Amino acid sequence: MECVAYMRVSTEKQVEEGNGLESQKRDIENYCKKNEYIITDYYIDDGYTGANMDRPELQRLISDCVAKRIKCVVTFKLDRLSRSMVDGIYIIERVFQANNILFKCVHDSISYDSPMEQAYTQMMAVFAQLDKNTMMLRMRGGMLERVKQGYWMGGGNTPYCYNYDKEKGILVAIPERKKQANQALDLFIDGYSDAAIKKMLNFKHEHTVKMILTSPVNVGMIPYKGNLYQGLHEPIFDKDRFQLAQEVRKNRRKKKTVSLNKEPNLLTGLCYCGVCGCKMRYQKWGSESDAPKKIYCCSRNKDLFYLPNYNKDCDNSIEWAANIEKQVEAEIMKISLNLSSQKPVAKQSKIEIIQSQIKKEENRRKRLFNLYADGNDDVLDMIKQSDDTISSLKEQLETELSSKEANKKKSVAYENIKKIADVWDNIDKRNKNMILKSIIDKIIIVNGDIEIQLKNF
Repeated sequence: MECVAYMRVSTEKQVEEGNGLESQKRDIENYCKKNEYIITDYYIDDGYTGANMDRPELQRLISDCVAKRIKCVVTFKLDRLSRSMVDGIYIIERVFQANNILFKCVHDSISYDSPMEQAYTQMMAVFAQLDKNTMMLRMRGGMLERVKQGYWMGGGNTPYCYNYDKEKGILVAIPERKKQANQALDLFIDGYSDAAIKKMLNFKHEHTVKMILTSPVNVGMIPYKGNLYQGLHEPIFDKDRFQLAQEVRKNRRKKKTVSLNKEPNLLTGLCYCGVCGCKMRYQKWGSESDAPKKIYCCSRNKDLFYLPNYNKDCDNSIEWAANIEKQVEAEIMKISLNLSSQKPVAKQSKIEIIQSQIKKEENRRKRLFNLYADGNDDVLDMIKQSDDTISSLKEQLETELSSKEANKKKSVAYENIKKIADVWDNIDKRNKNMILKSIIDKIIIVNGDIEIQLKNF
């Protein structure tokens, strides 16, 4: 019978433990020769975790299975296919079995021929995930001890100003970048912004400057799981100068927050690109102080690559802010007038309904007690049921009362929408922006067209 082989390895350590690709291939070929299987293709994921299905060769295997180009799949062990119980069972039941594909493991007994064998296979998937979780727990515990001793975590992204010395297990400062970073720190303390420093010292991104000037790694510390530990590596910055820079940044942020002389834009913090999903921002269009503004997608600015949903290929158009604001104001006015004209009748609140039910049930229980006092023993069970009902209703009432505060916010948003038409022309742009933020979740913009997504109220 023709078959294909699937192999996976995630780390060099697995090679050392005998689970490397060469070892897997040798055992699979010996197994196939013994059972008269002919291998027609190899699917090899080299350097991919088995914790999820985001593996190119696994996805190719699944596609070929669905297309019914495969009759049999052979793998080294079940955990090579997946270390996730859910994913493993899904692949076996929804991909292999659904397409009449035979699945064989060289070192695990996998079979769905009987309910008992099916249960055994599912248990193997459970143990594959248990092995993964245990391994991750050990790694985290070992990593924490390593960090506590001052050693760098290894792997991942090395900080901008350092190289990682694998033999010593510590970070080693790069002289040129250390000098550049200290120049950036001095400029920042002297009053220059991250953006200005980026241009002056030829950094690639504004975000890089901010990361350098705020990272505790550069004063000899190692951040891990929300805590800071003293590292063995050489600090880039003097601690006092670093702390001064943090105070300067904090004060600048406060000044920016409380600055009242600069009126905010009407839609600040609300606009999102409908093409890529990234944020959109205002930009003055011209050198004059009163130059008009446009709204553009942040994906157009390569310095903002760190933003969620950033996509350098986004082709959403740049729009005049005045046109977008005009559309938003018109739509909000329509919504406001519609709500005001409806004048909905106030509904009885859930709290009032529960309170009424409790009162009725207590009156019913009182009547049952009177019947019991008259010698009717048959109502004892009914009294107990009534007690249970009252207790349950009181628990519901307590839950509703605790969530009442959250509902107040929705009520405020509802009232803000209703009153917009009456107050809009008499308030400044700052208050308009605050009202819009209380009622609007997002404004989606696509090539000049808008979609307003309101908050729940």
